[in-house]
Amino acid sequence: MGHELDSTLASFPSYAELSQTQAWHSAAPRVKADTNEAAEAAEVSHGSRYTEGAVLGTGGMGKVLLARDARIGRDIALKVLHPERELDPDDRARFLREAQVQGQLEHPSIVPVYDIERRLDGTTFFTMRRVHGRTLGAILDDLRKGVPAAKARFTQRELLTAFGTVCLSIDYAHTRGVVHRDLKPANIMLGEFGEVYVLDWGLARLVDEAGDTFEEPQARISMPGSFLGTPLYMAPEQMAAPEVGPTADVYSLGLILFEILTLERGRDPNALYVPVDARPSVRVPHRNIAPELETICVKATEGDPKDRYPSARALQEAINRYLEGDREIAQRKHLASEHVKAARIALGKATQSGTNIEKERTVAMSELTRAVALDPTNTEHVAMLADFMANPPPTPPAAVVDEARRETMRILRLGARQSIIAMFMWLACLPICLYIGFADAQQTWIVAVPMVLTALVSWLVTREARMRRWTQWGSIIMVMATAVAAARSYGPFLVVPTIIVTNAVVLQAHPVRSMQRFGVAAAIAATLGAIALEYFGAWPQSYVFEDGSWRIVPQLLQLPRDGTFLFLTVAGIAMIIVPSSFIARLRNDLTDAQMRLATQAWQFKQLGAQLVSKPEPT
Repeated sequence: MGHELDSTLASFPSYAELSQTQAWHSAAPRVKADTNEAAEAAEVSHGSRYTEGAVLGTGGMGKVLLARDARIGRDIALKVLHPERELDPDDRARFLREAQVQGQLEHPSIVPVYDIERRLDGTTFFTMRRVHGRTLGAILDDLRKGVPAAKARFTQRELLTAFGTVCLSIDYAHTRGVVHRDLKPANIMLGEFGEVYVLDWGLARLVDEAGDTFEEPQARISMPGSFLGTPLYMAPEQMAAPEVGPTADVYSLGLILFEILTLERGRDPNALYVPVDARPSVRVPHRNIAPELETICVKATEGDPKDRYPSARALQEAINRYLEGDREIAQRKHLASEHVKAARIALGKATQSGTNIEKERTVAMSELTRAVALDPTNTEHVAMLADFMANPPPTPPAAVVDEARRETMRILRLGARQSIIAMFMWLACLPICLYIGFADAQQTWIVAVPMVLTALVSWLVTREARMRRWTQWGSIIMVMATAVAAARSYGPFLVVPTIIVTNAVVLQAHPVRSMQRFGVAAAIAATLGAIALEYFGAWPQSYVFEDGSWRIVPQLLQLPRDGTFLFLTVAGIAMIIVPSSFIARLRNDLTDAQMRLATQAWQFKQLGAQLVSKPEPT
C-alpha cells in the first residue's frame, strides 16, 4: 500500500550516504516474523495513550491516521486494518508481519515502528514515526506536468542522490533477509529535510540464510492471473512466482530509475509480458539522457536476473560513479566562469588609456579559450569568444604589423622584378629599332640610360631586407624619367602616355598608400613635363599639325611602314603583358588569401554551431 501523505512541497538536499559496510550488514541478525507472538502482544489495549486524528492515507488493507502519543508527547502515524480485514486471519497475520518486518529493519530510510496494539474495538494497529514529505510518485507527476516549483527543487541530480539512498536501504534489507517485492515511486518518500524513506513492507518476503522462504500466510500466494506486487514495476520472474530474490528488487529499482530520468513508465500497462526496453535514447531521444545512465538502466532491467547488478549496492555504486563525474562537470563549469571573469577584467583594462592593449587582449583571449574548453556547452562563453574574434583591437598588434611589413616587402619585390622585366623588354626592342633604322642613333642613350638605371634601382629593392622609402621613390622617379626620355624620341603622345599609364596603374598595387599617391603624382608630372618640353620648344617638335592633319616627325627612328608597325605591335603587346601579369599575380594571391580566411571562418562557425547546439546535461 502506497502512503500518499498530504504535505507541502519540501526542499530536498541530498541525503548523507550511509557509512555501514557490507560486512557489518552480514553480521547483523536476520529478520524473523512470529505473528502469534505479535498478536499476543497486541492484546493490550492502548487505553488513553493515543488520540487519533485525521486520516493521512488509505489503502486496500487499512489506513494511516495521525495520532498523538500522550505518554511521549509527540505526533505519530497509526496504521490500522480495515474492520472487515480484521476478521480474516490471513490479512491480520499479513498486517502484523508487516509491522514486525518494518520494525526490525532499523535503518534511517525505513520508518521505525514503535509498538503493536489493539484498539478498544478489537482492531489491530501499529504505530510508527510520522514522516513529512511527498512520495516520489507525486513528485514525478508534478515534473510530468511541468510544475515550475517541482522543476526548480527536484533536479535530476537530487533525485538520483535520493535514488542512491533508496538502493542502499534496500541493500540493507537484503542483508537482513528481506526482499521488498513492491518497490515503486509511490512507496518512496522524500522528506522535508533530506530524509528518504522506503515505505510499505507489507509484501516483503523473508528468506532465511539458506535461501528458503519462511512460512507465509496462504493469502499471500498469488492466484492464477493475479500478482503479488505492482505489475508496472515487477520483475519478470516475480510475475511467474512470488518466491524471488534480491535481484527482483534490483529490477524494480531499474524501472524507477528509468522513470526518474525520462518521466515515463518503463513498462506499458497493456503489454506487461513484453520485455522492457530501458534505453532512453530510443524511447525518449529528445531528453538527451547521459549514455552512462542509459547503460545503468539497461543493466538493472535485464530479463535474466544473472545479467543484472548483483545487488542494490552495486546499482547505487554505479549511480554514484556517474554523480562523481557530474560533480566534475559542475567544477569545470565553475572554473569556466572564473576564466570568463578574468577575461572581462582584461578586456576592461584594454579600454583604459596607458595600458598595454595587446597584452590585455592576449590575456582575455587565453582566458576565453580556456573557458570554452572547460565548458563548451555554455553558449554565452562561445558567443563572447566569437565576438572577441570578430572585433579586433583598434591598433594592430606588433606581430600583425610585422607580418604586414613582410607582406609589403614581398609585394615590393614582386613589383621590382616586374619593373626589371619591363625595362629589359624595352631594351630587347633595340634589334627591332636597328631593323627600322635610326634617324639619330645618339638619342638611343637618352632612352637606354634611364632604363638601365631604373632596372638597377629595382634590383636594389629586391635585395632589401626592410622597406626603404628612398629606393622606392627613386624607382618611381626613374620609371617616369624613362618615360619622359622616351617622349624625346617617340613624342609625348601615343606610345609614351601608354607607358606612363601602365606604370601608374601598377603603382596602385603598392601596399603603402602614400606611395600610391606619389605614383599618381609622378605619372601626371611626367606626362605634363614631356608635353611642356615639346610644346614650349625645349625639344624639337615630334608632331606637326597643318591643314587639319597630324604628322609624326621621327626623332629617333626612320619609321618605315613595316618596321614601325612591328615596333608598335611589340610595344603594345609588352605594355599589355607586363602590367596584366603583375596585377593578375596580386589578384590571385588576394583570392587565395580570401579563400583561406573564408575557410577558416567557416570552420570557426561550424565549431561554434556544434558547441552551441550541444544539449545541456539533463
